[in-house]
Amino acid sequence: MTRFLFILSICISCHLFAQANSFVSLEETTKQLQAYTPMDAWQHEIQTPPLTRDILLQSLEAARAYYLNQQKADGNFKYLLDLSDGKTSDDDNQVRQAGAIWGLACLNRDFFNEPTRRALLLGFDFFIQNIKTLPTGETVIVYPGEKNLNSGTVALFCLALTDFLAGQDKYLDQNTKDKYRRILFTHLQFLRTMELDDGSWSRAYELSSGIRKPVPSSYYDGEALLAYCKAARLYNRKDLIRRINFALPRLIHRYTVQTWQPDGDQDLTKGFYQWGSMAFAEYVEAGWEPHAKLAADAAMALAWWQIDENQLEAKKANVAYAVEGLAATWRIAKMTGRQEEEKRLKSVIDNIMGKLILCQYKGPFMQYNPYLMSLKNVVPEAYGGITAAPNSPFVRIDNVQHQVHATLLMLKYLYPETK
Repeated sequence: MTRFLFILSICISCHLFAQANSFVSLEETTKQLQAYTPMDAWQHEIQTPPLTRDILLQSLEAARAYYLNQQKADGNFKYLLDLSDGKTSDDDNQVRQAGAIWGLACLNRDFFNEPTRRALLLGFDFFIQNIKTLPTGETVIVYPGEKNLNSGTVALFCLALTDFLAGQDKYLDQNTKDKYRRILFTHLQFLRTMELDDGSWSRAYELSSGIRKPVPSSYYDGEALLAYCKAARLYNRKDLIRRINFALPRLIHRYTVQTWQPDGDQDLTKGFYQWGSMAFAEYVEAGWEPHAKLAADAAMALAWWQIDENQLEAKKANVAYAVEGLAATWRIAKMTGRQEEEKRLKSVIDNIMGKLILCQYKGPFMQYNPYLMSLKNVVPEAYGGITAAPNSPFVRIDNVQHQVHATLLMLKYLYPETK
């Protein structure tokens, strides 16, 4: 038996060796190799036209169509659509659903139309219908099917309400404004109960017990900080400003210099990145003290980390979230007279956004994307959807939300309307 196995192993080895060495000639190898020899053979950068305000507007309107087509009857959104077969996913995520409402609120604020307003109100109704008063006496969002309420969900819901109220004076009567302001203040108060002594927020509230988990999330810390900054500016909330001034230097230390130590966790920086940068822009623009210079310097340091250390421009996946942070840092550079930084940031932002628009089905750059052009029988409701990468068929609602918000920031600050 042993002799048989030995002979069999030799036969197999010889067969594999023969296969490996006989399937192509030296001449054929030399010929095939020519495709990989030129200097640019492995460069797959797709060249797109320069960005303009009109291109950004076309992309935004296509994304608006996708947003509205993906809203369910209850007010939340289909989480994922596969362009290749039209199938949707039953997956869900409470934080990303709240983020989708915030993106819609920002779109409604900056480029109002009636269908968008109705979709936003329906989205608010979804969350309002799921607000419950628990046996503990606390009034909180009880997201369907969830055992915990994440602080990021509440922060993004507060951001959506704040940006809705900030831009709707001429469309809302006083009773409606009062209603949504009361809801906003209720959930800001909940976030206040989630504050930790080190400047962070508890990442989750256990609905069955009322226990607040004494562990932060870098994402939720940034989202809560931004929510406080926006609400404090709109309503001059001194209590929020005091908390901001306490938390801001501690969060900067935790998510920049501490994570950049040799034993640090730079994934924490990534989670905090765009939310913190947008909060810093609000702080500087509000003229608050004493941390304006610290906030501006932190935004710059985070931007260079993202560009040079994290190699942002080389990423293949959709990085619209990072453009939000870069656009916020560009605002700070503009406000603080940092012209060289402003110039470099705009160049990177334009380069990345050009690639991101390649990810949009029926967007203004789709003709430059061979993968999207190759798809057949795509369902009509996919129009305007933004994929997870240029060669991916998957459209997630959070990718759309981040890219819509990044586009809005670019239109407002980098490509403003000329009079």
